[in-house]
Amino acid sequence: MKMKIALVYTAIFVATVILLSVLPRTTIMVWQPEVMIPLSGLLYTLLVYLSCQLVDIHRPEGIILTALFLMIFLPEAKNFLTLDIEAVIELSSQCIVPFFIGQYNRASQKSFKYIYTLMLLMGIFCSYTHNGITIPLCAGFLWMSILHRDKFFRTACWPMVTGFLIGTAISIWQAVHEGRNDTPNHLQQSISQTAMALQTLWDTKIFLLSVGLTAYLSVSRWGRLILISNFRKHTLLSCCAMFSYCTLPFAPLGLENAVTGVCFFCMYWVLIIAKTLAHKFYYKEGQGCDLLPNR
Repeated sequence: MKMKIALVYTAIFVATVILLSVLPRTTIMVWQPEVMIPLSGLLYTLLVYLSCQLVDIHRPEGIILTALFLMIFLPEAKNFLTLDIEAVIELSSQCIVPFFIGQYNRASQKSFKYIYTLMLLMGIFCSYTHNGITIPLCAGFLWMSILHRDKFFRTACWPMVTGFLIGTAISIWQAVHEGRNDTPNHLQQSISQTAMALQTLWDTKIFLLSVGLTAYLSVSRWGRLILISNFRKHTLLSCCAMFSYCTLPFAPLGLENAVTGVCFFCMYWVLIIAKTLAHKFYYKEGQGCDLLPNR
């Protein structure tokens, strides 16, 4: 099974490299294509791997579908195909996000005394380079840290949270300094900005898919059990999704970045729900929905 999964990831890497090789280039690459194309393909394969680990997808067909899903719904995926240095930095930052979210609880149970500095720097880099998700993810980390405040500084997660806090503060300060801050001055402007953001989100397929699946599951008892089970299992990711909606009326880093953050976390929420439904009704397993008994 491990050999088959390794072959699947190798095939994803090769397919990504071929796709990037045949697509027309719209920008001038800083490095040679022999470097940029394999590097971008490797980073995308790493993003698929980390996303599958985060959502707990380990079947070969599930990994392939996840790769296609990310290619279609990843926010600003077209930037990844441009093969410029900004796309590489963006993709690197997106790889760190599922890694941090997936490792948060695991890191809270271990001691990493020698890599505290690395975790701090990675947190600053990720939050500073990915404006769309920095505020919701930072808020999610802070909320989880408050809930576990009695043991927060005895765990390995505090450098990561501190790094995200520092990077978010730098991003907000830079946005204010450059005039990219869209924070409204009064209630009417806030309502107008929220309506504009929702109108933009309404045109995105991933937002409609997320809202549609959640609404569909919430009308029945078994569906609500699935939602509750996923919320408990992926508490940090679920909190990030909710906090991303809360940034829309204020958008301290810009309205476009706030909309991108919502789409990013909606993407993972849809992936979680799709995995749960597949395990329950296609594979006839109860994995991913502990509250819903098998029938």
